[in-house]
Amino acid sequence: MRRALLLICGLLAACASTSQGQVLPSGAIAPPLPPGSAAGQGGGAGTAGTAAATSAAAPPTAAAPIPSRPETATLGSADPGADADFAAARAKLEKDDREGARQALEAFITQHPTSPNRTLADLLLARLALARGDVPAARKLVVAHTEGSDTNAASARYLLGLCELRLGNASRARDLLQPFLPRGTATPPPASSSDDMGLELRGALAEASGPSDPVRALELWDSYFPGAREPERAWARRRASELAGSLPAEAAWRVWTASTPHGLARATLGAKASAYLREKADAAGASFVEQETSAARHASGFETTGVPVGPGDPSRIGLALPLSGKFQVVGEAALRAAMLATGVPASAAPPNGTPPQLVVRDTATDPDRAARGVAELTRGEAVIAIVGAASSKAGPSAVAQATEDGVAVLSLEDAAPGALTTAFQMVHAPEMRAMALARAAVQLGARRFAILGPDSAAGKRLREAFRKAVTEKGATVVVESSYVPGATSFSPSIAPLKKAMFDAVFVPDTAERLALVAPALAVADLWPQPWAKVQAAGGSRAGGSKRGKRAVAAPPPESPDAPAASKARPILLLSTASDLSPKLVDNSGRYVQGSLLCPGFFANDAEPRARAFVETYRAAYGRDPHAAEAYAYDAVATVQGVVGRGARTREDLVRVLGTPGTAHLPGLTGNVTFGPDHGRVDSPFVYLVEGQDIRQMK
Repeated sequence: MRRALLLICGLLAACASTSQGQVLPSGAIAPPLPPGSAAGQGGGAGTAGTAAATSAAAPPTAAAPIPSRPETATLGSADPGADADFAAARAKLEKDDREGARQALEAFITQHPTSPNRTLADLLLARLALARGDVPAARKLVVAHTEGSDTNAASARYLLGLCELRLGNASRARDLLQPFLPRGTATPPPASSSDDMGLELRGALAEASGPSDPVRALELWDSYFPGAREPERAWARRRASELAGSLPAEAAWRVWTASTPHGLARATLGAKASAYLREKADAAGASFVEQETSAARHASGFETTGVPVGPGDPSRIGLALPLSGKFQVVGEAALRAAMLATGVPASAAPPNGTPPQLVVRDTATDPDRAARGVAELTRGEAVIAIVGAASSKAGPSAVAQATEDGVAVLSLEDAAPGALTTAFQMVHAPEMRAMALARAAVQLGARRFAILGPDSAAGKRLREAFRKAVTEKGATVVVESSYVPGATSFSPSIAPLKKAMFDAVFVPDTAERLALVAPALAVADLWPQPWAKVQAAGGSRAGGSKRGKRAVAAPPPESPDAPAASKARPILLLSTASDLSPKLVDNSGRYVQGSLLCPGFFANDAEPRARAFVETYRAAYGRDPHAAEAYAYDAVATVQGVVGRGARTREDLVRVLGTPGTAHLPGLTGNVTFGPDHGRVDSPFVYLVEGQDIRQMK
């Protein structure tokens, strides 16, 4: 309760320190109550409760200093009675008698309407109105005093700025408050613990700037944080986390690099900054960011504070999925698989025997909706973990909320979320699939490779990953060509391949596109064949061929329209073949024989790992599952498996999943294992085309 009194006395002292007619210097004004919050943290009547109720966005208030000479606050006049009445009202403020002070000030204005202290009395009444949450009354009291260049007019404009913010007029509030920041610096200097006036100003401006300029708001919270008390810091941490979640990854990285070491902005932006660098294949840079961010989070109190959300119920698993909007198809596929996964063997069920329960929230593609859905799952539904699939726009907000609540998210995304989060990447990155194909081909004996892929950003990343894996294994990429994404004709792109000698060609594209590329290769006398035939034809040095020479292999007998045997060259075909289905063999089977494919998952009911899932899925939904369903199934099964092995709480689950190199599940998509950055590190399965069958390579 005392803090509100100190703020009011601070206003008196600030006004008394300048003579009438002077403009209060920028940055020297005494702080009003901040937006939507009471001054005291002690829960005084009419303060914390009423003020906080006026706004959902309300940081705790910084206290103003006690004036060293309180008696100088009263301006002298020719009316001793008026001066005495004003002094009496002020004395009630000093005793923290707010209701008595309000009545005394209102009586003073009625009895002495022309007193020099009349304007100051209105401002003090406005302060008291803000303290009890009556923002309209406060605004009405100050708005008439904002014109002019004297001290009282400056104070009135400041108070009006706070009123506008509390009323939701952030842009107007920012215009009114911005002139009071110290001038001459691009970034506001940090407020010290003794700079109560500057501290409150930064908090208010940060709130006002957030909707239109989150980067500026983060800078202000960064400068607010060093001088704040712990309750105020807790609010700043929450606000900065929300702002960080709204920034695109590249912007987060740029702001992170310019932010103060060990500061609040660095602590909240680090997860996105590191994810951005990992997406750019800068693992060293991402690791540095994570180390620096970890230190900043510790210094900012993130490691020791947070919202207590409980241990979670081991039998309840949350699903945060886009069940509406652009990615509805993905969300519905994940939901179907998750429902099947709750029927995994009883050994994976919680020890208490409670059947697993799924609790669903629709994230759509909206960041706020995604974060709100995660909060409902963690705080209202007590889930022990969340399986989530979201767009790149909504995903970071959901992960940030889950991390704040300490809940594991098994993310149906293909990028590592970073060690600073509680999220874990379930979907193998396309680059990992390309590298798995390279390793499999080199292991067979291939040494010279061609690459033929789309000229797109994703295609370039896959080509680079494949080239790196080939080189690391001592093999070589001898020729590379590209085509326009979505192309249906490939002759010009294949022409450079006809002039080179190679054992295998890598096509980093979908199964649908591969069905067009493979016949085009055959037309160019480059016939995809099983490795044994390529090797027998002298297609590798390991097979005994000499450099620059190659034996001739006959085209497959089931290809009556194949080119003459004297021209055909057998090659091994490799492809990531996303969205692989039996259609590839049905439509282009003779052109893809012996091909190695890495789609993440293929529904072959002859495979021991996949049989039960594929058969059950077909029976339930009348169709084959794809990779999206398999990864979702593995995510739910992973949670159940870890719980079944003794994880009792959310903290247990995060700790176990976060142990690098531990295989958690022999799943449909591989032996689910996460690395230090919480990315999926186990190798995806490679599949082989044999006749009409597509089976997993052993």
